[in-house]
Amino acid sequence: MYVDESGDPGVGKYASPHYILSGLIINSNDWRKYLDQIKTFRTAVKKMYGLNIREEIHAAELIRINKIKSYAAIRKADRIHILRNLAVQIPVIFNTAKVVNVCLRKADFPADTDFQKLAWSRLITRYDVYLKKSVKDNGIIIADDSSEGTIRSLLRKLRTYNPIMSHFNGETYNAPTDNIIEDVFHRDSAHSYYIQIADVIAHLLYRKEYPKGSLKKYGVHLYFDELKDILLKEASKKDAMGVVRN
Repeated sequence: MYVDESGDPGVGKYASPHYILSGLIINSNDWRKYLDQIKTFRTAVKKMYGLNIREEIHAAELIRINKIKSYAAIRKADRIHILRNLAVQIPVIFNTAKVVNVCLRKADFPADTDFQKLAWSRLITRYDVYLKKSVKDNGIIIADDSSEGTIRSLLRKLRTYNPIMSHFNGETYNAPTDNIIEDVFHRDSAHSYYIQIADVIAHLLYRKEYPKGSLKKYGVHLYFDELKDILLKEASKKDAMGVVRN
């Protein structure tokens, strides 16, 4: 599972109103096939818009340039068109993959909530359940290069103690996340097409949750819906798209 985030886990005046984690789950046997298809897509984008194949795809920057200065050579409408093409092509390229999403609206939680730990524990648990019940296999997690120590400690704890609320009697039971191998592997997103795809997914969910008026003419708030066929809807029975919200 390749993971990236949208927003930040902080609280306060300058923090984002949300914290989103998106995980792209693939079978290792499909890894090379997907990589070749991503490269084909990137080659087409280069021919059409001039975006270098090695340049990082960063969804937020495609909409509003902050750090990736090379994006400035591409007009805004074309950058958003790249994002639209990605939304359409992700479920085509990753046709046997699954995507799990956690979206926490901070206003819905107590002010002292540790949003990073909460979101990651929800994501890890859903991934572990998928490994146990759906594919009956072990897995690893590869994430953007941030907060390594916190996530490592959390995963190690969940392997031993992971209290889950029962749907039948309201009581909790221990469900260790023992199908995930090793600690989380961290990589710079600039060097991983797969983490860049997870970034795009997380940002598309953000744009659906918090639509911006100036982008509605492009339909950006609808792009996330293009992913419906590969969403792990069983991750949350309370949400039509399977988004975990609490």
